[in-house]
Formats: sequence, structure tokens, C-alpha cells
Amino acid sequence: MRRPVPLLLTAALVLSLATVADVATGAAPAAAAGCPASGGATVPSAGAAGDVVFRGGGWGHGLGMSQYGAQGAALLGCTDDQILTRYYAGTEVSTRTMPDTVRLRMLQGGYRVDVHASDGPLTWVLPGCVPPTPENPSAPPCPPAQPLGATWQLTLDESSTQYVLSDLGVIPKAVVWAGGSPGLPLRLVQSGVTARLTTWRGSSIYLDRWLRWDWTRFAISSGGLEAVQQIVASDVGSAMDKYLWGIAEVPASFPVEALKAQAVAARTYAAKRADRVLMPTPADQNYTGAKKETEGTDGAWGARWKSAVDATSGQVVGLAGGNDTSGALIDAFYSSSMGGHTEDERYVWGQEATFLRAVDDSRWDLASSNPAEKRSWATGVSWARLARKLGFEHVSSISVPRRGEAARVGGVRVRGIRDGVLVTAYIEGWDVREALGLLSPGFTISSARLGGDRAQPLAGDWDGDGDDEPGWFRGGSVSLAMTSGGAGWTKRFRYGKPGDVAVVGDWDTDGDDDLGVFRDGTWSLRIGQDAGPPTATFAFGKAGDRPVVGSWTGTALGVGVVRGNRWLVRRTLSGGEAERRFTYGRPGDTPVVGSWNGSGRSGIGVERDGTWLLRNRRGAGRPGLTVELGKPADRAVAGDWDGDGRTTVGSVRDRTFRLRTGTGAGATTAARIFPG
Repeated sequence: MRRPVPLLLTAALVLSLATVADVATGAAPAAAAGCPASGGATVPSAGAAGDVVFRGGGWGHGLGMSQYGAQGAALLGCTDDQILTRYYAGTEVSTRTMPDTVRLRMLQGGYRVDVHASDGPLTWVLPGCVPPTPENPSAPPCPPAQPLGATWQLTLDESSTQYVLSDLGVIPKAVVWAGGSPGLPLRLVQSGVTARLTTWRGSSIYLDRWLRWDWTRFAISSGGLEAVQQIVASDVGSAMDKYLWGIAEVPASFPVEALKAQAVAARTYAAKRADRVLMPTPADQNYTGAKKETEGTDGAWGARWKSAVDATSGQVVGLAGGNDTSGALIDAFYSSSMGGHTEDERYVWGQEATFLRAVDDSRWDLASSNPAEKRSWATGVSWARLARKLGFEHVSSISVPRRGEAARVGGVRVRGIRDGVLVTAYIEGWDVREALGLLSPGFTISSARLGGDRAQPLAGDWDGDGDDEPGWFRGGSVSLAMTSGGAGWTKRFRYGKPGDVAVVGDWDTDGDDDLGVFRDGTWSLRIGQDAGPPTATFAFGKAGDRPVVGSWTGTALGVGVVRGNRWLVRRTLSGGEAERRFTYGRPGDTPVVGSWNGSGRSGIGVERDGTWLLRNRRGAGRPGLTVELGKPADRAVAGDWDGDGRTTVGSVRDRTFRLRTGTGAGATTAARIFPG
């Protein structure tokens, strides 16, 4: 759908009817000469929680004219021309000859039409019919006139070859006429008399509209009943103006110049599509017909809107510039709210339109009655849902330039695994909006970046290639550095919650490391690198302990906790009593575990203000190896960074992992930035 749902009339928008005369005369408000710049203001932003947060503004496709922005501009003193030429770049307003007919599709492939004669009798016409006479009793009968207040129903006979008109005011309903054929259209003439037309397709109502101009053409097709409203030029008005009188896109309480801008935009949209049948819905433009024309007490609001249409009769928006394209009608797209900034069509739909460029209309929007929840909104999603909705197995990162930046036309950048391959894709804003159910494509993106003082750095062989890679855990958000085809990407998922301490180990001995969390003495381990319930849960330790994982025997993983400087360990991944107890280090040291000598059995160690005191044995005693790496504020992380079977040290400062390739003399240190 390329058009948004229309605005709703609210009490906050109602203006004094004394301004109706301004429309009739075409006069602009007194302050029109001082139309301020559309942008330059700051629109408040909304907040939301989630791994990835989309903060946006507006409701609809975000292209062309903002209807609320036009309202704000008019209130600030701008004219309809100033509004239109600001929203549609490189254009001008001019007067053109309009088409003689506007056609609206009321039903396609349906089976039933209910017609109510609202304010006068209705005439039904079938070409070639004559009243039966004694001399010609077999002549095809003409349908009778439908009296005022009557509700008739049009259907097809059992063979779908004839029309059948029935009176719904009689119980059971009575057939008042039958006739016609598939090649013979039936016409319902309104010509100033209102017919409420309710059409049906499938098991529900298709459309419910109030039609006043000029007739409805019914036909029999292979799919069922067809209905097209025909509005034609007459002494009442042009076809286009009569059509626009029934357009219900903005409240008639909007300021005069905003109504005129809407009338010109709607006329331009329809005139550019004069060669086809329009939909009377937001798929094209929302047309309610006589319901809009007679809106308000004694039709006062309808008259106000009609006056805006008449004051701009024939006016449309075309390209300016004095070249071969000058004067060409534009696609005058509009939607209710842009939230302070319109979008470029190249970003929204990937199409080129010089007149649909991004416009900062923040000042105009803030002057309008745009509801706060439409002006600014935010939606948070998890990494897993984001990947699923965008067609990825995993998403490593997602970003988009800010609204109004030239680079934004490239689309939303998504990096992740698709069909087993690491790819970087650029997705149009509209497609992201549709996939995630956002209010508009007018959004920016922020993601949970793991790191900072509250984050826990991780090390593990996430992809089973023998080398440990960095990772982050913060408050239940997990971010792991992965490789695929020699390229790096980030795997993200949720596990645990704030306050947990993450633990790493190959719980199922399949070659790649898994994750778990320690929470107040409870261990919750999960096989696999994804969200879900724990695979194993057991109790060992208590609140305040620091968990460690190691292969104490060299054959299987076990768990341990460090309480102050006292170590308590078990040889298996299970709860129970500690099987070994000893002291090592000082209270306040950071405990670390690793196979420092490459034997496969885990040794112990502590990091203290950049000094690592490592011991290959699993008990009290003096350190066998001392390594200097890092500063007091750094965080310690140990891993086998080069796949040689030996665990070495690393320090993390902000988002940079400084990894030591060995523990002996001559070992080098490599810096790797991993923001998570």
C-alpha cells in the first residue's frame, strides 16, 4: 500500500467556523508573508528497551507532504504554494485542464451490492430495455425507480448471467426486477441524489461509500459483479473537483492554506492517474463521497473543504526548471505525519524521484497538533527476532545514517549470516518497516553495544577452529566474535539476566564452547550459542562467589568458586560438596583458569593490577609464572589465542582486547578491537 491511513478528526484540531470565509475568498492568513523555515527545531525522541532500538517519527511512507506539517506551516503563516514547493523539491504550482471523467472502483469480483436511497429516489437504467406492451410482451423489462428511503440489493441469478434487484425492506426480501446479460451494463444514476453503496466480496463488506456524482456502472464478469463509479464534468462542476469534494484525507478544521495544499496535492495525484480506475481507499486516496461533502452541522465542515477545492480548481504540482521535463505532473505522495523529517524515495522504495527528497520540517511539525505518539516513537527488538524478520540466521550489526544525510539513500545496512554465508545487505527503509511492523521508515537505529564498565569480557572457541575469540556479556546480552570464510562477524543472542556472571565451557564436548551463567550459587548451563532455557541447572557455591570453569583432571570439565582467596572445586559439572579446597592469591584478585603449559589440565591463577600470577598445579603454593600485562583498571581475560593448546593472558580496556601470544620471553601482544 503506497498511501497511509487518513487522519482522524480530534477535538484539538477544531477551529472556529469564522475562518470559513477565508477559504471562499482564497485569502491567506495575515501572517502569510512571514512563512518561517520548515526545519531547525529539535523533536523530542522516545525511548524503548531492546537489543536493537528503532527510534522514529511519523506514520506512513514518509514521502512528500506531511499533512500535519502542512497544518503547522499554515498556522505559522505559510501559503499553500509555499507548503507545496517546500515539500516537493524543484516544483511549481500551475493551472491545467482537468480530465472530463474520474473513475473509482467500488467492487471487483463481488457478489452483492446494497443500495440505500438516502435523500431522494434513484434511477436504474439498462440500455435497450422498454416497458412491456400487449404488442411486445417479451421485451426486456426496465428496472423500476428506487423510492426514497428504500434499500435494494443487487445480486446475480444462479447462472450469473442476469442482474437481480431485491427489496430488503420486505421480509422475506422480494425481487423487484431481473434482467440484463453479461454484455449489458446496468447503471445506477445519482446526479445529486445520494446513494449509500455497500459492496460485498467474499464473506465481508468490501466498501461502504456515499455516492452523489454521477452514476455507478455495474457489469457481469467471470469473477462476479463489477462496480465502477463514474464522475463526469457537468454544470455542477468539473469531474475532478466533484471527486475531490468527497476526499476525506484531512479534517476540514485544518487551517485554510493547509486545506488548499491538500486539495492541490490530491488533485495532482489523481490527474497523473487519470487514465486508470482509482481506488476510493488509502491505496490511492480515501474517498467517502457525500459523507465528506455534508460533514458537520448543516454541512458546514463539508462546505469548508469544498471551498478549498474550488479555490484551487485546476491547480496541480509540476516539475519546474525550464527543461524537457518542465510541467510534468509529479507523484504527489503525502502521509499524515513525518515526525519532523520527510524521507528520500531512494531510501524508502529504492526509486529515483527528484521531487521526493528529504526535508527537515521539524519546526512546522512542532507547531501542529501531531499526536506525541506519532511524532516520536521507539520500538525495541531482540537480535534473534531481528534476524528472523529480515531473513538472516544471525545478525551481527544493523545501522542506517541519520535522517537527512546523503548516505541514507543507500538503505539500512545489515551484516550477518544468510544461507550459511556472511553477507552485508542494504535493505530499503520500507521493507524494514514492513518486516518489523514499524510506524514508518523514518527511523534511526541504536544497538546494545557490549562493553563499558558493567560488561564482562569473554573468551571461547565459539566456532570450533581451535582458536579462542573475544566476546561480551552484559545483563543477559551476549555478543561473540565469529569467523566465516575468513571474514569476521558478530553473533548476538540473549541469555541470563542482569546481575549474572557468565561462564564459558564446552559442555557437550563437541569442539566449540558454550555459555552459562552463575547466579547466587546456581549454575545454568546451555548447550549451543543461542537463546533458550538452560540445558543443565545445579547448585554449587553461594551469592558473592566468583565462578571458574576448568578441566581439573585433564579429561572433563569441572566447576569451582572463589570466595575471597579460597578456592572450592568439583571435578564435574554438577552440584554437591567441594572435592578440593585451597587458598591462592589475595581477596580482591581476579581469579583466572587455563592450561598454562599446554598439558590439557587446567591450572589456576590470579590477576592483580596488571600482574598475572599463574600456577600449573591446583592447590596452594607459589606461582610458577609471572606475567605483566595491563593496567589496574583493565579487566582480565585468558584464552588460547593462537590455537597451540596453551592458554595465555589478555587485558581488556574499553573495547580493545590486548592479547598476549605466549607467556615466555619474546611473546608479543596483539590488539583487537571488538565492541560487541
